[in-house]
Amino acid sequence: MKILMATADHLMIDRRILQEAKSLVDKGHEVTLLAGFECPKRESYLVDGIRIERFVYDWGDSRLSALTARLGLVPGGRIYALAWRLFRFLTNRLASLNSFEQFVLDRLLEYQVDVLHIHDYPMLAPAVELARIRRVPLVYDAHELYYAQVQLPPHVQRRYRRREARLIRYADVVITVNPYIARLMAQRYRIPEPRVLMNAAPLRPIDTSKPLRKRFNFSDNTRIVLYQGWISDNRGIERVVEAADFFAPRVVLVIIGYGDYEEELKKLVVAKGLSERVFFYGGVPSDELHPLTCDADLGVIPYHGVDENNYFCSPNKLFEFAVAALPYVCNDLPFLRDTATRYGNGRLADLGSPAAIAKAVNSIFTNEGEFASMRAGARAAREALNWNVEERKLFEYYESLSV
Repeated sequence: MKILMATADHLMIDRRILQEAKSLVDKGHEVTLLAGFECPKRESYLVDGIRIERFVYDWGDSRLSALTARLGLVPGGRIYALAWRLFRFLTNRLASLNSFEQFVLDRLLEYQVDVLHIHDYPMLAPAVELARIRRVPLVYDAHELYYAQVQLPPHVQRRYRRREARLIRYADVVITVNPYIARLMAQRYRIPEPRVLMNAAPLRPIDTSKPLRKRFNFSDNTRIVLYQGWISDNRGIERVVEAADFFAPRVVLVIIGYGDYEEELKKLVVAKGLSERVFFYGGVPSDELHPLTCDADLGVIPYHGVDENNYFCSPNKLFEFAVAALPYVCNDLPFLRDTATRYGNGRLADLGSPAAIAKAVNSIFTNEGEFASMRAGARAAREALNWNVEERKLFEYYESLSV
């Protein structure tokens, strides 16, 4: 079966997407992944049997090109520029696809497809159109409540939500990342509850090579608190950095990840004199993260409810901690609470201030009985929260399609 996947990811391709694609390839399917339409350069390559294509948006529109060609308008001229501005205005308000979405559709149309599997809202409108043209099943994989992102203006949130509610009904299978978001989508969009496919990581042997301790020359009795993932200013990371000033002796913070906010955090470390307490490893590909995670003693998930996605989050790092048998500390958020309660691998705490974070971290490390219990819970979570389990669900969802 020829499966065509598409995602707007133009920086780093989400591990979830690559795992799904690899599992389908291993199952005997042919998978082409269109990964990013605003990339710095056009690329085409193979990874684990997945054909990956990346594109550069040319800021054009094939519909306008056809129209201006018929009218004899030449690019670069004044009339052409006026026509372009008017066309953009009209398509953004009246057409079923805006110019970027038309560009995506044009790229999708270049490939043969038996099943179309798209990731997140920006791909949904062109995918619905392609599924209609080719008469193929559509799998909509919603990694989050896209419209609910705190950085989006309220009027944009409302528009995205209305549009997603209309378009989602054309999907043959809707998948999302946890039962909380699935229930919200069902209630708000009045659709059957989406299937759940968690962001689980592949189950790999526990690594004992101690790469963090070697990199930063930590002793074996140093306790490592680990933050990993995207580094942005709405995840509470700066409070964890400031908390390091109150950590007990021989407790340090390591940050692994990438993002523009990293430079601000480094300035904060210098300003607070925390260079012996806070260490930046840099970003690494997802398949290189496991040994680093195994070397930590405690993961930290500092997310707080700035929007519904953060409040109902089930982030990649939770599952990366799980397969590394790493206990974690977090704010009291629904899915993180459920996991900590079920497996005993997490501690719910107030992470709203640096002092509160440090108090929680120090308490875990000084209470040997609780810490041993959390580590035992982390080993139990490892056996349940992994991609080996979730992969079987993916195959079941595909078997439900009539191809």
